[in-house]
Amino acid sequence: MNWVKHIFNRKSGHKALNSAQSSKIIFLDYASATPVLPEVVKEMEPYWTEHFHNPNAIYEEGVAVKKVVEDCRGRIAKILGVNPRSVIFTSGGTEANVLAVRGVKLGRVIVETECHPSVAEAVRKSDSKEVVLISSVTTDNDLGRQIRAERKEKGSDHPLLHVDASQTAAYYSVSPEALACDLLTLDSAKLYGPKGIGALIVRNGVTLDLPPLGTPSVPLIVGFTKALEMATFDKEAEFVRLQILSDMFLGEIEKDLPQAIVTTQAPNIVHVSVPNMLPEFLVLSLDKHGVNVSAGPACESSKPEPADSPVRFSFGKMTTEEEIKKASEIFCRTVQNLLKYNSEGK
Repeated sequence: MNWVKHIFNRKSGHKALNSAQSSKIIFLDYASATPVLPEVVKEMEPYWTEHFHNPNAIYEEGVAVKKVVEDCRGRIAKILGVNPRSVIFTSGGTEANVLAVRGVKLGRVIVETECHPSVAEAVRKSDSKEVVLISSVTTDNDLGRQIRAERKEKGSDHPLLHVDASQTAAYYSVSPEALACDLLTLDSAKLYGPKGIGALIVRNGVTLDLPPLGTPSVPLIVGFTKALEMATFDKEAEFVRLQILSDMFLGEIEKDLPQAIVTTQAPNIVHVSVPNMLPEFLVLSLDKHGVNVSAGPACESSKPEPADSPVRFSFGKMTTEEEIKKASEIFCRTVQNLLKYNSEGK
């Protein structure tokens, strides 16, 4: 049997690929992946086969799709309040992070612990003590204002502030002006758009040393733009809805599993760790019971997490109150059974 079919058929004879909408599988890993919305798919469709041309070509069809790319760049720029030239399309959030870190002059880079692993891994070694970049996942402008005040006091252009808004753009105002930042990362895959596309937003006046960029992927850029527009339109209502679901989940866990350590990241992420229990073991145990969660960033899934590291539950557009109640019940029962088994085994 084909190994892909085996994976997707192991819980039922016909597990749907779109597990986020399956009645049998409770998908609570929206922080790592989101399904592409039907409206986004529809917008992308003509650019796969009908208007498939290379936007760098100089003949009429190529020029036409290049205009589509520039129109998308303008639409994104309008949402973020920046110049269209500030929008650099990338293959996703990871590439945008790497370009931001590697694009600044060589020097000291400060990375917040909550940042995506791609940020820290992109930092180059330097003997310089000058801080050239601070990378954050902040959702307010306090840090940005402090950095700007420091730059003004020193009469320097550095440090720059980079904000990775991959996880927060769907729920917060993340324009460079709102965050007082110089560089901004966006990722379509976290916005119910296609995977493999994102953007690095560069504040006007900031110069980066960037490598040559590849041919723009027109269908992905079109889908990303539509997804960002849709997320911007209903972010306030979705924030409130997801916060309610997170609070509900938190309450159920604290009631039925008091030994668990629970932290939240508004509005849609809940981290739960259980003393002396490996997160990967919990993730796999939940998977057997039809609940999809993660033990950290998907790109780091091959690296074992230390014991007591949290399991990440992340909720999204398709998450329902019924799923929250069922998932919390399954999680608590699974942990209690494992703890009982370990206790009896000793």
